[in-house]
Parts: sequence; structure tokens; C-alpha cells
Amino acid sequence: MDAALDAALARWDDVVREVSIALALPRGSTMFLLGLALAPVFGFGFPTIDWICGDDRARRAMCRSVYALLAGVALSLMSFGRQTVVCAHFGAVAYAVMALARRRCGVVVFLGSFAYLIRFHVMADTANTWKAGEVDISGLLMVMTLKVTACAMNYQDGATVAASEMTEHQHRRHLKTLPNVLDYASWLMFPCTLVSGPAVEFRDYSDWLNGRGVWSGEAPSRVAATAKKFFGAATCVALFQVLSVKYTLESVYLAPNWLTDYSFLERVWHMNVMGQTNRFKYYFVWMMADFAATVSGLGFSGYDAKGVARFDTAANIHPLGCERAITLNSFPLSWNVKTGQWLRHYVYDRVTPKGKKPGLLQLLITQIVSGLWHGLYAGYWLFFVSSAFALNAGRLMYRWRSRRVPESLRIFVDVPLWLATQMTINYLVSAFMLVEYKSCMDAWASVHYIAHVGIVVMSVFGVVFAPKSSKPKTA
Repeated sequence: MDAALDAALARWDDVVREVSIALALPRGSTMFLLGLALAPVFGFGFPTIDWICGDDRARRAMCRSVYALLAGVALSLMSFGRQTVVCAHFGAVAYAVMALARRRCGVVVFLGSFAYLIRFHVMADTANTWKAGEVDISGLLMVMTLKVTACAMNYQDGATVAASEMTEHQHRRHLKTLPNVLDYASWLMFPCTLVSGPAVEFRDYSDWLNGRGVWSGEAPSRVAATAKKFFGAATCVALFQVLSVKYTLESVYLAPNWLTDYSFLERVWHMNVMGQTNRFKYYFVWMMADFAATVSGLGFSGYDAKGVARFDTAANIHPLGCERAITLNSFPLSWNVKTGQWLRHYVYDRVTPKGKKPGLLQLLITQIVSGLWHGLYAGYWLFFVSSAFALNAGRLMYRWRSRRVPESLRIFVDVPLWLATQMTINYLVSAFMLVEYKSCMDAWASVHYIAHVGIVVMSVFGVVFAPKSSKPKTA
């Protein structure tokens, strides 16, 4: 068996090598891109299973689950090789904890999975791997961390939180019984979102698998939705390819003449284009995963108030929402959406004392957890700690704008706020890309810490001119 697997992986490696040479990309990046491209191909297998099984829901659920597990393992082997075995370790240990210690499994799995992930980040030096353009299995493990912690917490909630005390999210997500092994394993390895995420909740996956909830009736046509997501992804990767030729770390922040040959305004311009270019890459990756999930049928999420079908179960990015964000606290509503929801429901809400309003402390804790999730690298900490203050400043400005600025005058406020939001995001993300402390600080210093100054100004302004009346609208 091992010999056959080694032979198959060797043949696949030859294919990867040829594609890597043709695309002039590192081997790891090529394997990742091939994984993204193959995800929707595997996704087409689910409608085929549905057609074969017909109205037999039990048979369909079993076939979907078996296929998802086998396809996910195959895709992981093609994308990450024998590193795939860590997925089995990760999932098995988390499942064992849920089975043996239900009332404490959420906390134990949370701490254990993060400890394992951080160790992997350190041992594999993932930040510098990503910076060099390579891709390893750490991204998959990051998504799996979100999955197993959410599942364990929801299972713990089912045993420890009274129904009358549950939040709306806990009512929707809590698990009364331990998931069966096959469904749990197939959920972890679901091929359409395996390579890049996002992390789909187990209850959503289980309902889709068994034809419950919004998936209980006849599925609407998904042709238009899949076409829209595919062409959106294609547009984003095309823009990334065009811009990334000129705007690279080596030609911008790390260029020897960065300080001598560029004026302050030119450095600010390049900083913003560099940040925008980086965003297009993520738009492409997440839209491809969303496309694959929509192809499979899991992407369907019900109907809106007008009766129009929605396909956002696996929607992790809303590019127009990011580009149109007026305040800093509205940007995360469209960026890495599922991770943001995980942080909100499994960290932010749970570290807020019962009956109290969340504040800056809860934001800091949440952003620190997000930083740990990415790894122990200075650039991530600089980004996430700074972004906690940025989000707080955005919240203050949103309150001021909503309560103090008349509708007729908001255009005069919205334009400068939008500009400040986009510049701040592009400024902060440089630390995420550069990773090393000195490089990050040099990059920020080269534009005189412009966004940090702006965050302080907005925070002070938001406090001084804070609305005194009734509770403000939420962002």
C-alpha cells in the first residue's frame, strides 16, 4: 500500500514540476493552485451522487459522506503529500476529547489545537515559507483548528448551557449528540473548502448532508451563482497577476532606493497599491473555494426577503464590501467572514462578562487569539494588536457618523472616512506581509506612521464627540 502511494505521489510530483516550470511558480504554490482548481472538480461529484441516489435520503447522505472523505484525502495528498497524516491526528484527538470529557471538551480542544498549531508554525517556519511564495499544510491546519474548536464548544454547550440561557448562535449551533465518526471525518476533509477554507459549521454541513433545514426541499438552480463566483475569482486573479509583476515586497518596502528615490506621497501611493494587490490574491482564493462549495450544493443558504436564492454558506469574502468599507469596523464584515464569525462567537462573545458590554479589552483578546492562530511572528502581532485599536477607532467613528451627522451631509464625511479606512488597512497589512519586526517598523516609519497617527486622531475624536443619547446602531 505504501509503495503504491509513493509511486502515485511520485507521478503526481512530476506533473506538479512541469506545471511549476510552465507557470514560473514555486512548487508549493503550484500544488496549492492545483488544489484550488481541483476542488470544484471534486465538487461536481456531489450533484452526481444526488442524481444516482434520487430520493433515498439515507443512502444519499451516506454516499455524500464517504465521497467527501475520500475526495478530501485525495485532494490533500495531491496538495500537501504525506503531511496529510497530521489531519488524522488532529481530528482523532479532538474527537476523543469530545467523547471522553464532554463538559470540558471545548476548553481542552481549544487549548490543545492551538498549542499543536503554534508548534507547527514554529517548526515549519510558516511565515517565511509564505513570504517566499511557498505554501504548506499550515493553512489547512488553521482551518481545521477553527472547525474542531467550534465543534467541541458546540458539543460542550449542548451539555452545560440551559436552553433559556443560550444565545441565538448557540441555539442554532449547539450539538445534542456526538457526531458519528464518518460524518465528522468527512466534514473535516470536505474537499471544496479543504485547501483554503473557510471553516463551515458542522451543523450546516450535517443539515446539508441529511437534507434538513434549507436543504430539505428541492434545490434551486445554481448555474448563475457558480458563474458569478467563478468569473469574480478569474477577474481577481487577473488583476493580481497584472499588478504583482510591478508591486512586490522587493520593489517596494525592501527596495534599496525606497527612501532615497521616492517622495513621501509616492511611498504612500506604492504602499496602498501593494496592499490592494495583496487583497486580490485573497479574493481569488476564497472565491474559488466558494465557487466549489456552490457547485457541490452546500453553498445554498436559503432565500432572502424577496425570495431570491442565496449561496453564501461558504462565502468568506465580499470584495465590493471590502472596497466600499467606510469605517474600519465595517471592513471585517466583508473580509475573511467565516473566521471573523468564529472569532466573534467563540472568542469575543465568550470573553465578555455576562450582562456586560464588550469593549477594547475584548477586542484585544480577540485580536491576540487571531494573531496566535497565524503564528508567533512579530509582523502578525504588530498587525493584530494595531488592528484592535483600529477597529475600536472605527467603532467610535461609526457611532459619531450615525448619531451626529445628518443624512444630507454624510457624503462629505463618508469620502474622507472611506479614504482613511482603505489607507489604514493597506498600511497595517504591510506588517502581515513583511513578518520580521525590523522590516515592519521600517515600512511604517517610511510613511511616518501615518495610519497609527490617524487611529489615535480618530479615537480621540470619537471619544470627545461621542453621542450622549440613546444606544447607537450596531455596525
